[in-house]
Amino acid sequence: MLAQQRHRHITKALQSAASVSTMDLARALRVSPETIRRDLIQLEQDGLLRRVYGGAVTLTRQRGSEPSFEERAVIHAEAKRTVGELAADLVADGQTVFIDVGTTAHAAARALALTFRGTVVSHSLLVATEVAKGPEADLLLAPGRLRRGEWSLSGTATHRFIQAMHFDVALLSCGGVDASVGATDFDFDDVEIKRTVARNSERSYILADSSKHGVVGRYAIGDWYDVNGLVTDLAPPDGLHNAIRAAGGAVRAPVR
Repeated sequence: MLAQQRHRHITKALQSAASVSTMDLARALRVSPETIRRDLIQLEQDGLLRRVYGGAVTLTRQRGSEPSFEERAVIHAEAKRTVGELAADLVADGQTVFIDVGTTAHAAARALALTFRGTVVSHSLLVATEVAKGPEADLLLAPGRLRRGEWSLSGTATHRFIQAMHFDVALLSCGGVDASVGATDFDFDDVEIKRTVARNSERSYILADSSKHGVVGRYAIGDWYDVNGLVTDLAPPDGLHNAIRAAGGAVRAPVR
């Protein structure tokens, strides 16, 4: 197959799926992964895509940053409330649960805190405030340096504290979820904590409202084999749903 034909196939695949995998393209086009990587380099130079680890994404779905916390707190608020309530149902009394930073994790803490009887661990001041309102749950707040504007703690002390713990359930926020790339986010320190928490948890779930479907952030949290599934407010696109199922995970979304 000529390079021009491969390029047309790749760009068409990106139009329908928002992301492509190097290995999947190599199998579909019956060429080596090295050939596909050269094709992706050329298409990126032509301004038609952006390469990421393991493949490429469309330029319109690749983001280098996200809105401020204040902006995120008011957009998609109802969807985040739905995700938070679904996530809270994944936790049982007596368990130790990690609740991440971010607006969707805050919604999960709000849904869980009033009735939960167990231990909540977090490095989010907003999560801590919600848990403190409840009558039963124990709270462990990780130490660290305050990230102004995000209402969270981060740094070496935060990471060390979390490394020494084990969780029954982890509810992890993200900046985007994608079939090929997995879950991603925008802050390096936060992503390092998410990776550690996922490794130290019996079950871990990515929380993402439907506006994050197909979005790829700057840093990879992990692929779908690293977590137990996705909690979202709307059924994700078939490609994303199938990637999660193929990795042994589950999608939790409202029944419509």
